[in-house]
Amino acid sequence: MKRQSIWLTTIFLACCSCADTQQPAKETPRVGFIVAAGNPSSIRLDAFRLGLRDLGYVEGKNILIERRYADGRLDRMPELVNDLVQQEVDLIVAPNNVAIRAARKATKSIPIVMVSSIDPVEAGYVKTFSHPGGNMTGLTSMNRDLSAKRVELLRELLPKISRVSVLWDADGPGPAVAFRKYKAAAHAFKLDMRSLEVRGPKPDFEKAFEGSKAARAEALIVVGNPLISQHAKQVFELAIKNRLASMTEEGQFVDAGGLISYGANVAHLYGPAAADGDKILKSATPAELPVEEPNKLELIINLKTAKKIGVTIPRNVLGRADRVIR
Repeated sequence: MKRQSIWLTTIFLACCSCADTQQPAKETPRVGFIVAAGNPSSIRLDAFRLGLRDLGYVEGKNILIERRYADGRLDRMPELVNDLVQQEVDLIVAPNNVAIRAARKATKSIPIVMVSSIDPVEAGYVKTFSHPGGNMTGLTSMNRDLSAKRVELLRELLPKISRVSVLWDADGPGPAVAFRKYKAAAHAFKLDMRSLEVRGPKPDFEKAFEGSKAARAEALIVVGNPLISQHAKQVFELAIKNRLASMTEEGQFVDAGGLISYGANVAHLYGPAAADGDKILKSATPAELPVEEPNKLELIINLKTAKKIGVTIPRNVLGRADRVIR
């Protein structure tokens, strides 16, 4: 009996061992990331990777990031999103409104983490902030709701201002919303506004600035999106050449030569985006993950640009700056 018991135990352990070896290894999760503009070391992608690293993910070891580069071309984003869907990635990160809309159209099953510049409820991306529903959650920078505040800041910088131009990508859904918001804000502050529309993939910025000069604009509002980001250096060189005080929506544009920006630190949104991705990869459902808003807004001023265009930044504005480029 004792020998038989030992024999049965041996068989049982062998079977368990065999079963263990036959269980399939868990696949490394794959995250699809659309790089809207910029070189391969995109600020947004780097911030997302840093967020993942803080959560214990090491790219190439326990997570893979499938990158797709749009190079500032909005028309390419649906194609890139569709490619990620066909690759059956585990998660898609959509960094702008064109990619978000393309992802919503392309899949109802793959989870989507969005980073939107407009109200995602108003845009129809989610049902509510607290309970998004569907397969999408993420964050919003709510840039467009700050339009009136940016125009107000321009009035503080240039108290006698009466004419302003707005540079925007006429093919972008986000900029279209922005233009309407800025138009309403300009009207409220009794400012004449000139629309400077550009279109990709080869925007004619020289012609746009000729329009601004013809309208005798004293300031320029730059609506950020992938097309503008891709050509930021040229945009702000032209703004300086035309001695226009430029109000922008992101700090990267001030770094590129813009005068002032007010809004969320967009790169900081990608840490929480990584956290959402982590929860989803660990079986959370996007439908129940609340959409987050930025908890801090930044005012950034470029004194080098101010000097070049002959603008003196009032002390009360300079004193409120979170970062100053000297």
